[in-house]
Amino acid sequence: MEVLSQRRLEQDDILGRIEGFVRDVLLEDILKAVSHGERDVIADFTELDKYDYELADELLSNSEEVLRAFGEVIDGMGISDKQVHVRFVNLPESVSFKIKDLRSEYLGRLILVEGIVRRASEVRPEIVKTVWECDRCGERISLFQTGLNLAKPSECSNFACSNRKDFRLADKDFGDFQRIVLEENPDKLEGSEQPSRLSIILRHSLVDPTFRKHVMPGNIVRVSGILKEMPIKAAGDGGKKYDIFLEANHLESLYQEFQEIQIDPEDERLIKDIAAGNPWKLIVSSMAPSIYGHEKIKEAVALQLFGGVRKKRMDGTWSRGDIHLLLVGDPGAGKSQILKFISSVAPKSRYVSGKGASAVGLTATVVKDEFMKGWTLEAGAIVLANGGVACIDEMDKISREDVFALHEAMEQQSITVAKANIFATLNAQTSILAAANPKFSRFDLSTPIAEQIAMPETILSRFDLIFPVKDIPNPDVDERLANFILAMNKDPEKAKPPLDTETLRKYVAYARNRIHPRLNEEAVRVIKDFFVGLRSQYADGSSVPISPRQLEALVRLSEASARLHLRSIATKEDAQRAVELMKYTLFQLAYDAETGRLDIDRMESATPASKRSKIVVVLDLLKDLEKEFGKEIPKAKIFEEAEARNMNIEEVERLLEDLRSRGYIIEPKQGYVERIE
Repeated sequence: MEVLSQRRLEQDDILGRIEGFVRDVLLEDILKAVSHGERDVIADFTELDKYDYELADELLSNSEEVLRAFGEVIDGMGISDKQVHVRFVNLPESVSFKIKDLRSEYLGRLILVEGIVRRASEVRPEIVKTVWECDRCGERISLFQTGLNLAKPSECSNFACSNRKDFRLADKDFGDFQRIVLEENPDKLEGSEQPSRLSIILRHSLVDPTFRKHVMPGNIVRVSGILKEMPIKAAGDGGKKYDIFLEANHLESLYQEFQEIQIDPEDERLIKDIAAGNPWKLIVSSMAPSIYGHEKIKEAVALQLFGGVRKKRMDGTWSRGDIHLLLVGDPGAGKSQILKFISSVAPKSRYVSGKGASAVGLTATVVKDEFMKGWTLEAGAIVLANGGVACIDEMDKISREDVFALHEAMEQQSITVAKANIFATLNAQTSILAAANPKFSRFDLSTPIAEQIAMPETILSRFDLIFPVKDIPNPDVDERLANFILAMNKDPEKAKPPLDTETLRKYVAYARNRIHPRLNEEAVRVIKDFFVGLRSQYADGSSVPISPRQLEALVRLSEASARLHLRSIATKEDAQRAVELMKYTLFQLAYDAETGRLDIDRMESATPASKRSKIVVVLDLLKDLEKEFGKEIPKAKIFEEAEARNMNIEEVERLLEDLRSRGYIIEPKQGYVERIE
């Protein structure tokens, strides 16, 4: 009896201390929250520490009991007929842990972790409060439920009754809960270690519809809560093994989307001052300042950050506003650094490397959820970067089968999943900035891109701009490059951008949220004259210099330029800037030196128009020879007839090999060719 008496005194002492803190510090905030229909009260841990350091220490070491006592004290005051939850912020650094460092000694304690929301389940109901009736004396005992299992009273609250086990469930109140999976932020990892994961249980207001946007997959959050254990059901272990999870007390989002970045009046004045000057020069100069040169690429990347305007057509379909860019070229030319820079500037971005990426890692997959006893969606990089930029390095290293998964994401900007009886469409309104290396290390401007990188032609056509990145020795350029790199290593401040990252991010957010430009008549005329004029030069049909996809890209680039200048109207100047960028990429990659003409197939296909016409000539030659030799045609006769038609024998041999690799012809036996219908 003495032990029980001592325990009661300690519990009464805790309740008394909490009641004093609530009345002296929290009461006004509680009344304000209740009057606004809210059920959460934010308490500053430093205030509790100043008010009663012993109670603060008790909160950290005996967290569940103290938090339950806070609820009981507030409930006992009769302030609200609903449970009010106290959520603590500004916890001391001593309770902040990396997920990989959590151990059994921290069970039952209030801790703080950070990470990326990797998975989020559906919201489901659970019992949050029970009323138990004593079978002996009829006393009714209210009990808040905070654990995974239904808790019963340890003893009757009637001191005259000694009942400790005979209780009947008389009533119960339901609330909602959700499970999210938190993964360590890759930026915080050391060496080659794998990111650890931790299950988080959210309850009450943390699963309100207005709060759910904070726990969408891809968001980076800081969560405080009580670390708890859960049995692992496995045969033969005797119930000795446990998994851990965190029952959340408070959650805050660390990184925001463009739409969520707060712009105060002082920020707005600074943004308008920048726009009133020469924002184009300032912002382009702030793109990857540690990389020398590549001015056109930096211009395109700057426009990608701002993006075009997403529009809904009359038939209910959408035209994307996000701009996709591809950098193809020599290793060591700075492609990866540009991608890394953009991933650090965009508020919601993902950086992945092709060698370690798969289709499900890029898009989405369905995984078994043992905790919720069902299946749940797990988002990939492009879905996680929804509303931002997905930077895909070494894209040429991704298998062709996996790259095909990007078709829907790049144009329709959605990911459709139909697996394990889950049919879902996820938003993927994401700009893609990709980099790829050619098969033979060095990029060859005379060879079509599709022949140099293992990427489907249909994917190549979805990029708005494709840039070659060449590393060509040039004494003057090399000297400037060497001076730049050496000076930067000597004094890193020389690479300081005109606009710091925070200012640039706020400027982009302001433009994307408030500026939705439309083309004026002059801008429309510039784009139309360029498109129609260029195509009219090739009216003979020998090649296609530019396609309607490039026309839409010109519109997006023009709108992005207007946004960068904070203009609600895209002018002639914006359209000319877009045309200049398009002309640069076309004449770099679509120019066919053999014919002296532009051919968009050199950028988007492995078969340019000049080669396609030669292939047609060879196929016609085979058809003619079939009349004389039948299906199986001797190669010697093919070369003989080709020479008679003034065709290059070596080129004909290469074309035959190309036709064989594509399945148009076969070699039924040595020295013979057969055409496949």
